[in-house]
Parts: sequence; structure tokens; C-alpha cells
Amino acid sequence: MKSKNLALTNGIVGLVGGIILLLGGWFVLGSAAGDVNSVGAMVAFLNCLKIAILVLGIYAAVYYKESDAVKSAPNVLLIVGGAIALIPFLGWVGGILAIIGGSLYLASLKNFQ
Repeated sequence: MKSKNLALTNGIVGLVGGIILLLGGWFVLGSAAGDVNSVGAMVAFLNCLKIAILVLGIYAAVYYKESDAVKSAPNVLLIVGGAIALIPFLGWVGGILAIIGGSLYLASLKNFQ
């Protein structure tokens, strides 16, 4: 059951986090227009989200190494998406990869008993 919960968590974080990263530049611009002091908080939140996606991808790659329920593609997509998102001005590319990886995790839920 723990395996299914990790796949579900990775799927949700991949989808929601990817959407937030995809729109993250607009969030930073919106917070800059509203209050200059809130830009730092928004950037810190986005960086924590990028690191969380990367760490979840690495943890799941180690956890599901011998499993047939989850293939390696969602793990690799979350790892690469989190790493690319850490590069300045490429957060939207990492968001797209995280969305694809998250959807593959959610599609793999049917492989669990």
C-alpha cells in the first residue's frame, strides 16, 4: 500500500507543481506588481517546489528500481523536470516535464493491487 501512496503523491505533486511552475513567472510578476516585498517569498516558494519535485523523483527512482508497477519514465521525467526548472528562466520547461511525469505516475496506479 505504501508504494501506491508514493505513486499517488508523486502524481499529484507532478501535476499541481508542474502547473504552478508553468505559470510561475506570471506569479512572480503579479507579486511584484502588488508588493515588492512579496517577490522574495514567491521566488522562495517556487524554488522549494522545484527541489521537492527533484527529490521526489530521485526517491521514487530508488524506491521503484525493482518494481514492475512503475516504469522508469516518470522517475526520469520528474528528475529532469526538477533539474531543468532550477535553471533560471527555464522553470516552465521543467513544469511541462513534471506534468508529463505526474500524469504517467497517475496512469501507473492501475498496476497496483
